[in-house]
Formats: sequence, C-alpha cells, structure tokens
Amino acid sequence: MAIIKRPVIKLQLSLFDKIIEGIGFLLLMTLWLCVYVQYAGLSESIPIHFNFSGEADSFGHKSDIYSLPMLATALYILLTVVNNYPHYFNYLTPITPENAHRQYVIATRLLRYLKVLVVVIFATLISITINY
Repeated sequence: MAIIKRPVIKLQLSLFDKIIEGIGFLLLMTLWLCVYVQYAGLSESIPIHFNFSGEADSFGHKSDIYSLPMLATALYILLTVVNNYPHYFNYLTPITPENAHRQYVIATRLLRYLKVLVVVIFATLISITINY
C-alpha cells in the first residue's frame, strides 16, 4: 500500500469556528458544574444502566455520576487533538493542493460539531440519571 502525501496546512479558525469551540467548551464546563452542584442532593444509589424500556436495571454509588463528565471530557480532548491533524483523515475525494484547504476546513468543522454533540449527549445522560 502506497503512502499518500497530502498537504499539511495550519488552519486559521474563523469567527464561526471559534464560536463553536467556545460553545462546546462552555457546555463541558457547565456539565461539570451541574454534576458538582447536584452531587450533594443525590441519593446514595443512582442508576448506572437503563434497559430498552428506559427503566433503570443497574445501580451504583452516587460517586459514579462523575464517570460521565470524565468520559465526556476525555472524548472532548481526544477529538480536539485529532482535529489538529486533518491531513490524516479519510476523504471521499482525492486531496490536492488546490482543494486541501476547503476539505480540511469542512472536516475539522464536522469534528467541532461532533464535540458539541458529544457534550450534549452526556448532559442528557446526566440529566436523566440525576432526575431518575
């Protein structure tokens, strides 16, 4: 298998990209703050698994609630690091010096959206767990 050499470009974030990054980071910090604030009011046993009917079928100690924001943070950091290397991504079109910048911008923006979506999903899981 031949190694394909793609252009390595340092992308400058647009204002829109900075706003998306900010939203993701603020949501992540809000996630941690909500868990911290709600922790004292949790019962000693919280649901840690739900069946397909939405009923809790496994319970754990209330400190297990911190595993969700920790996992969300780990995924957020992983996606942030990966986003710095768009020349290693898989693309549907061949990457040339002419289209590399546009393709890289689209790919990195998609990962920014994914970071926000990951945090929103984990916020939903935490909300369901706390309110159960």
